[in-house]
Amino acid sequence: MRPEDTDMEQPTAEEVQDVVQDETSEDAEPARLTPDEIEEVIEDGDELTRRCVEQLLEDCNAAAESRQRALADFKNFQRRATEQEQRMHLIVSAGVLRSVLPVLDQLDMALQQDPDQVGSDQILSGVQIVRDELDKVLGEQGVDRIEPVPGDEFDPTRHEAMLKQEADGVESGRITSLLQVGYQKSDQVLRAAKVAVAP
Repeated sequence: MRPEDTDMEQPTAEEVQDVVQDETSEDAEPARLTPDEIEEVIEDGDELTRRCVEQLLEDCNAAAESRQRALADFKNFQRRATEQEQRMHLIVSAGVLRSVLPVLDQLDMALQQDPDQVGSDQILSGVQIVRDELDKVLGEQGVDRIEPVPGDEFDPTRHEAMLKQEADGVESGRITSLLQVGYQKSDQVLRAAKVAVAP
């Protein structure tokens, strides 16, 4: 049967679109009420409805205020933590720098000596005193020297191989000589010891 043979009218495109929009709007979330509409519900509703709405509004306002307070507290905590970290960094830095000052004093004393009246032995002795003082300062800060001896096993986390060097009685891959002392603080290597390794 052809459409023109029936008495039924075919819907227009606009009508079809309206039906689709109506069906879609039924599935959509309801629009939020404005404050004026909420007031109207409270005024027009019965006693129980008014009490329920008022209680919900109070709870909502209390939750919003609580959230604002929590955000403010968290920001204050972050600010205080940052300030505390900066203060601790300054305290630690000041302690390290303060401990180095005696070494600087020793160097100043050495430079004040009359070169014409100081022999090489005295100069070497002065340098040794300054070195010992600096070593003491580093030790007080928890810094240890890394000084492997010939025959020690090569540890890539604490040693840096600079060259291959043969040595009597030293197995391949083991340290043959120390080229430069390394330093570490606890488990953190500040500078690896530079070494020669047997081929």
